[in-house]
Amino acid sequence: MTVLSYPAKSLIGDYVRAAIGLAFTLTPAIALGKWTGAHWVLVPLIALFAGFGFRTWRRGRQTISWDATGVSLSGPGAARLAWDEMRDFRLAFYSTSRDRTGGWMQLKLAGANARLRADSSGENFASLVAAAHAAARARGLAIDPATQENLKALGISGDA
Repeated sequence: MTVLSYPAKSLIGDYVRAAIGLAFTLTPAIALGKWTGAHWVLVPLIALFAGFGFRTWRRGRQTISWDATGVSLSGPGAARLAWDEMRDFRLAFYSTSRDRTGGWMQLKLAGANARLRADSSGENFASLVAAAHAAARARGLAIDPATQENLKALGISGDA
């Protein structure tokens, strides 16, 4: 069984972004005291940054493991997806720069009763993608052109 986990080092940046966002929105919201028009902007932003911080915390406590039969997510939001029940396989790239030199990938898997997501900041990400891709090919799932390009970028043959 192979495991993907998110080391604390890969989560620090997200924790810092959530904390800075909360500091720049929560502080003025509290300082204003009585409800004002500014709160209509600040409160949704507070919720956004708090939600991002929660998602980061949750990801840090999850592990994804897989073997020949399927993939499992343990921790908060636990789920199990058997490879022979997989209905959707997508690998997306999210760029942080115009020249596409920076960014991250996200793997999305779905079956009848489970949906799993993993991003490239996790250890063993490429191995998980390769296993999921092999299962998708065995199931005869259609692989979209963007996913095929992203597979090639990881060094995995994207031929469907």
